Amino acid sequence: MSQKLDEYPPDLLDSRFPLTSLEKKLLESGALDRSTLRKIQVQAMERGVFVEEEILDSGFVEEEPVLKIIAKRQNVPYLILDTIEPNPDVVTLLEQDFCEEHNVFPIRTEGSYMHLAMADPKNIRLRDEIREITGFSAKGYLSSKGSIKKKIFEYRAHFRKKIIEMLLKSVGKDQGIQLTREMGIEIEDLKKLPEQTEIIRLVNLLILQALQFHASDIHLMPSVEAMNVRFRVDGVLQELVDPITYDKAEQVVNRIKILCDLDITERRMPQDGHFRIVLEGQDIDFRVVTSPTIFGEKAVLRVLDRSTTVLDMRHLGFETTLIQKFRKHLSKPHGIITMTGPTGSGKTTTLYSALKILNSKEKNITTVENPIEYRMNDITQIQVNPDIGLTFAHCLRSILRQDPDIILIGEIRDLDTTEIAIRASLTGHLVFATLHTNNAGGAITRLLDMGVEPYLLASTLRCVLSQRLVRTICKQCRNEYIPDAAMLEEIRLNLDDMAKFGDEPLKFAYGKGCGHCFQTGFYGRTAIGELLETNDEIRDLIVNRAHTIHIEEAAIRNGMVSLNKDGLRKILASETTYEEVASQTEVV
Repeated sequence: MSQKLDEYPPDLLDSRFPLTSLEKKLLESGALDRSTLRKIQVQAMERGVFVEEEILDSGFVEEEPVLKIIAKRQNVPYLILDTIEPNPDVVTLLEQDFCEEHNVFPIRTEGSYMHLAMADPKNIRLRDEIREITGFSAKGYLSSKGSIKKKIFEYRAHFRKKIIEMLLKSVGKDQGIQLTREMGIEIEDLKKLPEQTEIIRLVNLLILQALQFHASDIHLMPSVEAMNVRFRVDGVLQELVDPITYDKAEQVVNRIKILCDLDITERRMPQDGHFRIVLEGQDIDFRVVTSPTIFGEKAVLRVLDRSTTVLDMRHLGFETTLIQKFRKHLSKPHGIITMTGPTGSGKTTTLYSALKILNSKEKNITTVENPIEYRMNDITQIQVNPDIGLTFAHCLRSILRQDPDIILIGEIRDLDTTEIAIRASLTGHLVFATLHTNNAGGAITRLLDMGVEPYLLASTLRCVLSQRLVRTICKQCRNEYIPDAAMLEEIRLNLDDMAKFGDEPLKFAYGKGCGHCFQTGFYGRTAIGELLETNDEIRDLIVNRAHTIHIEEAAIRNGMVSLNKDGLRKILASETTYEEVASQTEVV
């Protein structure tokens, strides 16, 4: 267990960590005060790292001024990586795993040199290794680990595409079983089904294409003449491949059932299962649900590719101010923090980003979910199974006897679960939970409608974060335009918003559509959110069972930025379009 700051005498800290030139400059500039520096010194001592490294990792200090000082001292150029959009062909000269392991990111090639953003540009051994892999001599620019990690995540589809293109070349007439084993699927019955080699190959092809298009779901939808294949890409279903002929449709579903160990003879009842593949050493899970229709069985495969998910709130798209306010509540010892939004709005990802911040050997964290979408070390995760009576409420009663510090409830659905969550928060536990409501204020009225006593909810609820995911404009085909007066009036852009641009003409953006974004004009998604924080006014409204509108108005008066206004920020920053924000929020 870590020691308190006052257990380390200042004389000991001064002797163990004499001030470096970097620390002196940060103290002189006001970027760091002496008290904060002592906290960082203690953390560095306990972790066994240099104080300079702990300064960057601690989050107490802005990275940019620190890195500029380090770059000047090391006589290397400093690079703000967020402003750079390198050519994917250059980026993928190195593999994603290599970039992540060594905190490097290729920027461009020039003659015999490769220019790279690096967390440690002075690492000669690493530069030699890059030359051996690529044939280019490495020229390093200092960038933060966080910005490198974020850029690698942005280019994850390009790294994956290169791998998949190589595998797709292997999908020949006689490669079905071989490719299946390369992907890590091991089914003993494969040798007994030589006549289905073509079907095996077809299913493998569908899986690879879904990964190539970075799809979150595969929908196999039977019709009169064929089975249509639709991929959900960035939240929208798209037909990106040819339909499966009717004579192969049933065999394709059967093949998927075999992978999930389901009953291929049962076609009248829905079934669900899962299977896993291994692609380049990375596990990718597929959750499968089949259901009978008038034209045959439909199958939906949810793709759970954890390698493409970054559990870091800074990289999910939220505004910095919202993150800072939200993180303030994470440091509290007890209370309820609620996430709300429709299915597929990223609630679970945000919750696990919060758990990642809180996760440590000193805390007992337990989650109750259905299903478990992320697996995290050092926390206890419980999968609900209503068929045997293992419900949310049953699990929570047991958890409360296991000395937990933090509890995550996958979804609050009934009064029983809600009352246990409130009792847990009243007895000194921090509780995270999700609800399906349209906005933050709606979460409060939903809980009251379930039968929760208003005074209990008022005394335990800390905050409600409502979020949506909006598609971001493709950077490869982005175009700017000047909106007309009618659009500005429709968006209800106020004078304060306009003033930010001074005399410059206000410009919006859109994507024309290209091969990179599959002609949609969008590539990837980003989060928008509204954070309702309880205070005395909000608590009084809860006790008096106020209407959702009055709760929302009070929250806005106290500094909450609505979902729509947060989406407007993304529009003004040319990250997304008005139509996309309007489709996910209510214009208010």
